[in-house]
Amino acid sequence: MADGPDSRTSFLPLAEAAARLGVSRLKLREAAAKGVIPARRDNQGRLRVDLDAAPDDLAAAAADRPAKPGDLMEALFDEIEELSGELEDSAAMRDRLAALVEAQDAALSRATAALEAATSDRDRLAGIAGRALEAAEEAEVRAAKLGEMSARSLEMLERATGALESMQGEIGRLKADAADKETAIEGHAQQLERLFTLSEQALDKAAAARREPTLIARVFGRGGRG
Repeated sequence: MADGPDSRTSFLPLAEAAARLGVSRLKLREAAAKGVIPARRDNQGRLRVDLDAAPDDLAAAAADRPAKPGDLMEALFDEIEELSGELEDSAAMRDRLAALVEAQDAALSRATAALEAATSDRDRLAGIAGRALEAAEEAEVRAAKLGEMSARSLEMLERATGALESMQGEIGRLKADAADKETAIEGHAQQLERLFTLSEQALDKAAAARREPTLIARVFGRGGRG
């Protein structure tokens, strides 16, 4: 008959009871088969014993009481069956442990591969970083050279700007001189025009004078005719 909730508090599993008494489970089964200690089966059919009703000297009490051969055989078969179950549980546990070890080996292999890949990536990154550093150093040298060239170019530009300003000043002076000369030339041209005008007027007067007889010529001309 299966135990109720209250009986489970006093009837302990066989392994726990044997551990408390310091005897083997088979000895405890034998004592239960001889009726030395109260025993019941739980819902799973496993034997439970009541230590509260156990005698002080379990071994002596079991030795003084005979047992039926059938009860002893049943106790032995129960022990064998429980041991077989434990062996099966152990085998299942062993299989689970083996699967776990295999999974751990696979995980370790993946971790090793990942570590190797990371190491390779690190080496590649180190190479890239080294080349980048060399390129940065070369760029720094080139930048320094460009800075020197820029400084020289700026100096040359300043000189060219100064020369251009000087040339612009000279051009301004030349333009002023040209304007003065142009003014003088215009004045000379006006004077020449006045001279040409006066000359033409003088020539016109001279020509007119040659065409008209003079007063003396007219006087002498009249006297001859008389």
